[in-house]
Amino acid sequence: MRVSMLLSLVRPVGPVVIGVSLGFTLSLLSISWVEEPCSEPKEDGGIPVRKPNSVPAGLGAEGEGNPQDFEPRIVPYKAASPQNPAKKTVRSRYISTELGIRERLFVGVLTSKTTLNTLAVAVNRTMGHHVDKVLYFTGTRSRKIPHGMYIVTHGDERPIWNMYQTVKYVFEHYGSEYDWFYFVQDDAYTEGDRIKSLVDHLSIDSDLYMGRPEEFIGGDTEGRYCYGGFGYLLSRSLVIKLQPHLENCRNDIVSARPDEWLGRCIIDYVAVNCVDEHEVGGTPGDFSRGKI
Repeated sequence: MRVSMLLSLVRPVGPVVIGVSLGFTLSLLSISWVEEPCSEPKEDGGIPVRKPNSVPAGLGAEGEGNPQDFEPRIVPYKAASPQNPAKKTVRSRYISTELGIRERLFVGVLTSKTTLNTLAVAVNRTMGHHVDKVLYFTGTRSRKIPHGMYIVTHGDERPIWNMYQTVKYVFEHYGSEYDWFYFVQDDAYTEGDRIKSLVDHLSIDSDLYMGRPEEFIGGDTEGRYCYGGFGYLLSRSLVIKLQPHLENCRNDIVSARPDEWLGRCIIDYVAVNCVDEHEVGGTPGDFSRGKI
């Protein structure tokens, strides 16, 4: 009776006791299998000494572990000299500027005092929301100016002077920010989405002067210029090459029309003629659909 009662009490905890015992036994066996001896007897039979910690080959001198290589070193602080102050790092305002990321298309609209509040406003309503940047250039302007338009005034109504000042202004302020530059008069209807789609498929590395080619009237200039009434497209690489010669063009080239003047300047100093289609792929270059 007592034996049966004792077995009934021990039976529930029996598996637990057996499991704990088996666990301790396996732990002791695993330690004896994987642990390396931490001491070796001396050759002279003296007291065993502990093996030094091993260092992977290549970290110490001549491929051997050297504990001194891992000791901390104190680097002395050297104050900046007043004669040679540390240069302050100048960061760009926009990350796109620092990374050299440019917008695709800049549009310059040539307008006048008499048409600024009529034709230029119509151009802004039809094309302004299709392209990245639109500026309006005029010789003079009235006191009342349209709202929401970026207008640049040159202070002179002479056509050639205005063309020179417009190109110079665009090159100096936006030459490094855009890949393509499109110039058009305010009396031309331009499909802004078509121009933007066009430049998305053109290579920025080509010296491209694209528009409606026209022959020069008189003079000895060979080649063709782009008619300003329908607008013309300039690549950034061509703009970079033309920029140093603008002053010479203003002084040396005599012309009655601003589009002819610019065409002569490009041909004389960059040797690029106006084309109505791209050399590779035959991309059309007729941007406009007549005049308003």
